[in-house]
Amino acid sequence: MTLTSLFANPLARNRDFRLLFSAQVISLIGSGVTTVGLALFAHQLVGGGSAAVVIGNALMLRILAFLLFSQPAGVLADRVNRKHILILADVVRFGLLALFPFIESVWQVYVMIFLINAATAFFTPIYDACIPDVVGREHYVKALSLSRVAVDMEAMLAPMLAGLLVALLGLQWLFWFDAASYLVSAALVAASSLRHVSKPSPKFLPMAFLREMGFGIQMLLREASLRRALIFSFVEAIAGAAAIVATVVYVRETLGLGENGFVIAMAAVGVGSTLTAIMLGRATGRYESVASNRVELHGLRHRWAERALLLGGFALGLLLLPGVLQPPLLVFALLWFFNGSGQALIAIPSSTLLAEHTSEANRGRVYAAYFALTHAFWLITYPAIGYGTHSLGAPLTFTLAGVVCLLITLGVWLSRKPSPDHVHGD
Repeated sequence: MTLTSLFANPLARNRDFRLLFSAQVISLIGSGVTTVGLALFAHQLVGGGSAAVVIGNALMLRILAFLLFSQPAGVLADRVNRKHILILADVVRFGLLALFPFIESVWQVYVMIFLINAATAFFTPIYDACIPDVVGREHYVKALSLSRVAVDMEAMLAPMLAGLLVALLGLQWLFWFDAASYLVSAALVAASSLRHVSKPSPKFLPMAFLREMGFGIQMLLREASLRRALIFSFVEAIAGAAAIVATVVYVRETLGLGENGFVIAMAAVGVGSTLTAIMLGRATGRYESVASNRVELHGLRHRWAERALLLGGFALGLLLLPGVLQPPLLVFALLWFFNGSGQALIAIPSSTLLAEHTSEANRGRVYAAYFALTHAFWLITYPAIGYGTHSLGAPLTFTLAGVVCLLITLGVWLSRKPSPDHVHGD
């Protein structure tokens, strides 16, 4: 199975999807390079376990920006031209990243991270909401697997590319590379032919705006499978934060290794997630082909999603437990490979269930609500892992995070109630 084979017809002939997917890949790799650069800069600036605190705080502000702006973005997505918002968000991020190398203190890093991700809060949920309309309902899982591969390519390629840029050009070029990636992304989105479907919308009123923001959250919470997916997203956030915040401290302080060790560990996360996403795309394509109608297909997607979520939750908990044993780099990289795999086993089924329970008319608001709620979990886990690493050390923090993941997963597993085949109608 190769990445090329995932572009089976008709996706291979879908010009708009190719353009949007390319824009996503390019901008995500640039963002991943900046994330690696942020970790290296923080360690260079303050050193030791304090670097985890700086990284955790910066990423907490990133999530705060998502929470503040993604819901308004979702409301706008159902009112105005989505293509214009995507392009504007990319241009704003280009301008901000171009200025990033000129900052000189930690507080400036915090401000810049917040502003950049405020723009991202307008881009990401609106981009996600466009995909089902571009590819069609029957091809959404395959397109979703490709989008997940794009996220994983960031995790896999960004650390290696970041290491190369730092070695050859210096740390500042990481941020300029990211700035250029957003400019390319904007050009690709502009070249697409995303159509704007005019929908009658009431006159703008503040209270009505707030009600529309709450609509997406209500849609998520009233469906049991989406509630479970949200719980597993918290497990994903714990394991993801452990990888992003504490890896640099573990590799540099516990193992006593340099930047290359950090790059290897972070690349392992991306490789595990990429391979899992590709395998999920292939496996779901096989058994979904036997569905004779839309209702049967919906039921099949529910069943595989529930199983994948449980598998991902248990995998993430178990791989974090050995942290207190201080595994050497090769073993640690193998554990981080399964960290990426477990995150994919949660992210792809969750997004599949989300697509199954939304329609074009409400997708912008529901996706924005999902984006906001799931990122609220990262708002908790980023600083928690950062302060845990600073106070307890990375090894013990990893193990405690694994215990929490297992407890949450066991709770969901034991509380599940057998139910008849799920039937859903838009």
